[in-house]
Amino acid sequence: MTSGRAPASVPELAALPADSYRAALRWLAASRVAVALVLLALVPLQGAGRFASELADPALFERVAVVYLLAAILYLSTLHRFYARFNSVLVVHALTDLVALSMLMHAAGGLRSGIVVLLIAALAGAAVVSTRRMAASFAAVATLLLLAEASWPTLHGANETGLTTTAGLVGLACFATAMTVNWLAIRLHAQEEIARRRGEDLRRQLAVTSQVVAELQQGVLIVGADGEVTTMNPAARALLGVGSGAASLAGGGGEGGSGWAALRRAYARWREDGARGHAESEIDLPAPRGGTARIRLRFLGGDDSGGDTVVMLEDQRLIEERAQQLKLASMGRLSASIAHEVRNPLAAIRHANSLLAERLDDPAQVRLARIVEDNTVRIDRIVGDVLSIARRERAADEAIDVPAFLRGFLPEFVAASGADPRRISVRLETDRPIRFDSNHLRQVLFNLLGNALRYASQDESAVLIEWREREPHRLELKVADDGPGLPTEMLEHAFEPFFTTESRGTGLGLYLARELCNANAATIRYETGAPSARYRSAFVIEPQRD
Repeated sequence: MTSGRAPASVPELAALPADSYRAALRWLAASRVAVALVLLALVPLQGAGRFASELADPALFERVAVVYLLAAILYLSTLHRFYARFNSVLVVHALTDLVALSMLMHAAGGLRSGIVVLLIAALAGAAVVSTRRMAASFAAVATLLLLAEASWPTLHGANETGLTTTAGLVGLACFATAMTVNWLAIRLHAQEEIARRRGEDLRRQLAVTSQVVAELQQGVLIVGADGEVTTMNPAARALLGVGSGAASLAGGGGEGGSGWAALRRAYARWREDGARGHAESEIDLPAPRGGTARIRLRFLGGDDSGGDTVVMLEDQRLIEERAQQLKLASMGRLSASIAHEVRNPLAAIRHANSLLAERLDDPAQVRLARIVEDNTVRIDRIVGDVLSIARRERAADEAIDVPAFLRGFLPEFVAASGADPRRISVRLETDRPIRFDSNHLRQVLFNLLGNALRYASQDESAVLIEWREREPHRLELKVADDGPGLPTEMLEHAFEPFFTTESRGTGLGLYLARELCNANAATIRYETGAPSARYRSAFVIEPQRD
């Protein structure tokens, strides 16, 4: 803010002058025309009394006034074309003013005429939009012209005393005026630049704040002291059932429906209680799918009654859902920890049971040992699924050749599951690769095939693996079976964790398949075929498009 550094912001160092400088130069050009018109208007009055005695050379005065007026009109009409050369234009304008007014002063009678006041005024106008050095130069030119005017009578033999002293004093006044006005103008321009930057920062901050508020899940209203709502984000409009028009919490009426009326009543109660500090309350609003939704209101207001009030609306259902998600995440971490600890004693139990079964001869005891073995295998599968969900690795973006992958995967699956390979058929309709992590795809197909074989018939080709391009750049990997399919009431729960219709199932196979598909930017869905079709049940994986 100090004047010593301010010249860096004046037009001399800028590619284009500031708007305030251009406006000031326009006003100077317009005032030059007005001054020239007034001076020219003095010419017809030169024969009237004292005006005639004041004009030493009326003819010269008239000629200079006419030229000065024409130059002023020319400068004003062409000013907008030369803003890029601001300093050059300013020098031409200022020197024109100083020379023309000096000649008019000479024609009007010299330093004792009133034209010298116009000379100082023109110098002050030029100092408003110039740099410190330019203002000093203009003052020096004006002083030299004044000294020349003071010396003119002496050079022609006239005995004029005190003119040189008067010219020196007026020159000092020119320097003082030019430097003072320039210093004030520079400080004013610096303050203007600070205000402009503050305004731009404020506009950017308001734009960012508005965008953040618009994306909030909580409803936000800003209410003025008169009850008029100045800001309302989309979440608040959706909760209250209000359109895009203006709204008010003051007075009566029921615009916006019952939700808006309930909010108005809560706002009125808060105002009646003093409207001080933060306060909370709850209201019931109609839910979009029927019923009512519990909304928590928070009024954030200051102690002064003239300030704005911020009203926050939070749907209690969203809060409960977030709390449930946190609870499930905590339970998942706990389950993974427990599953990891269970695996070691479970392996010991299986090993001990296998050793014991080798020494048993009683059929009943052998059957009991077999039951222990089957259940430990089942527990181990549950533990494996839980750990797979808990420590899901980052998916690798691979381009997998589907025929080659299935040639290696199917024998591995048959050996691990003990399934009849004749029950599984493969149909390849495209040779395009699938973008998927190979380990993830192996686990997804293992779960889907195991699920399909469990419900399919014992016929040959009861389960079909199909790889096709349904549309250009839309690939599908389908696992279909000829089983009865999922009942309608179970379709929405098919991919939920721990949901199963099999007494010995874990309920994690489809959930894990969906999670692995999501990790690979793929989708999985369930489809049903026509009642007359052989394959009436299918899970379809749609990988990311190329």
